[in-house]
Amino acid sequence: MKAAVCSINSQYIHSSLAPWCLKAGYMAYGKGLAQIQVLEGTINQPLEEVLNAILSARPDALAFCCYIWNIQTVRALLLRLQEVCPQLPVLLGGPEATFNAGQLLEEFPQVCAVLCGEGEEIFPLAVDALAQHAPLHAIEGVACRLPNGRIHTARPYANRLAPPSPYTEEYFAALNGRIAYLETSRGCPFCCAFCLSGVDHNVQFFPLAQAKENLLKMANSGAKIIKLVDRTFNANNARAYEIVRFLIEKRQSGEIPDVCFHFEVGADLFKEDILALFATAPKGLFQIEAGLQSFHPQTLQAVQRKTDIDKLCHNLRALIGAGNMHVHIDLIAGLPYEDFETFSRSFDMAFALRPHMLQLGFLKLLHGSLLRRQANLYGYVFDPLAPYEIRRTNWLNEEEFAVLHAVEDALERLYNSGRFAMSLNYLLKATGARPFAFFEEFGLHAQRSARLAGISLDSYTQLFYEYFKEKPQVDKGYLRDMLVLDRLSCENTGRLPGCLRIPDKRLKTLDLWAQQQEEYKQNRGKKAGIGILYSAEEEQAVLVNYRQKDPITGRFPAKVSPLGELLQKMARG
Repeated sequence: MKAAVCSINSQYIHSSLAPWCLKAGYMAYGKGLAQIQVLEGTINQPLEEVLNAILSARPDALAFCCYIWNIQTVRALLLRLQEVCPQLPVLLGGPEATFNAGQLLEEFPQVCAVLCGEGEEIFPLAVDALAQHAPLHAIEGVACRLPNGRIHTARPYANRLAPPSPYTEEYFAALNGRIAYLETSRGCPFCCAFCLSGVDHNVQFFPLAQAKENLLKMANSGAKIIKLVDRTFNANNARAYEIVRFLIEKRQSGEIPDVCFHFEVGADLFKEDILALFATAPKGLFQIEAGLQSFHPQTLQAVQRKTDIDKLCHNLRALIGAGNMHVHIDLIAGLPYEDFETFSRSFDMAFALRPHMLQLGFLKLLHGSLLRRQANLYGYVFDPLAPYEIRRTNWLNEEEFAVLHAVEDALERLYNSGRFAMSLNYLLKATGARPFAFFEEFGLHAQRSARLAGISLDSYTQLFYEYFKEKPQVDKGYLRDMLVLDRLSCENTGRLPGCLRIPDKRLKTLDLWAQQQEEYKQNRGKKAGIGILYSAEEEQAVLVNYRQKDPITGRFPAKVSPLGELLQKMARG
């Protein structure tokens, strides 16, 4: 028997760990009645292309890993499979199936079972049962149809044993340099009402020696970014300290190449010892993602999130201030008791920390989450299709959500992209605007003024410049110069958009000189990063080194020098 496990990723650069965990489970616990093949696609591929890949594998059974980002694609594939090979038995698993098993079994006759919860132990039992034409309902954690046609439901299954390692040579070959995902623990000690990770309140920490071995394997796999999927990496501070210490040591000894490890953390849980350790890490070795969600006490209480806000802010300032790692923090719009004003205050507090990325997300009412069960209590209106995003609450109406989406768009383009860092800092200081009000004002203006979907960076830069140069508090020339620095420092093309160009014969002299300097020399066909700033009393020359890139900000280093002195230096040879 041939069984295929298919995972549909959100982008090609993302890999999928789940199907390899299931294959490892079958290799460890199965009877050997089936050969397991892993198939991966993306939601961006044409549906028929993914379908043809499945059919080309000629499986006797098929399993899908189901998540909010791919469940609509999986549903579409199930309808097509029902047309072209209706006898092919299909298994579903993953959170989107675990907590919606009954509906999926009723909707898709071809789905013979839903594996609820962890799959490494029950997937082999289900596959072997299919190979032997045996009933499925006796398997713990399996939801299916009974012989009388009724739906048999199941509680999510928790593995009895530590899951076998999925990190095989076959896995690394399939990874092919994409973003890699790694578990050193499973579960979460917290029970946030919007999340599924802590549904059973249990955390399983895998053996530390095994975690270290896997970290080394992954670091040398060719992947450049390795994301630990531990839901709260620092739930055990001593264990987190040892992993961080180990990775720093191995990087310094050369056993780990130039890769980056990404941790999701509870920022208020860090102790001073691990903060001090992080400060010693080589630049770019770590990324930190901290879910703040809200600063509003009543909101945090309603979603069962216990946060020491003062300690959280202290710890994040320490991590960001170290300057050696990328720090990403999250806010969620649409949580209980958070109205427009309290959310804007949460936004300003989060922005004041100056993380490298501030994500403004919108609440998704996941199947199985407490907030989905409380939807009527909080007046939630949400999309019926995945990802089930909130549209209205008792505290936020549709118009306010539309404004928040405009804020999100401006935040992504102006701040999170890193492409407007210097001009944005100048404008916030010059106008004295609250950060939320600033992004709200320009986000709404941009929506009214342009078709933002697919807008080019040059066009967006012009829109930004034309709007803010007319502000009475803004020095038009200085804003232009800050945008020149931003654009030259963020792209290695050496190009400026038309709105920032000022014809100047001296640019050609600078360009010819820069192309002869090893520091600024570009590959054939690319311009050197050069520009002239005019707003200061003395004109300045900008020279950007495109051979170096800051792993934290993604910017190239720019050197600003008095133009006259530099031209005299060139003349002297």
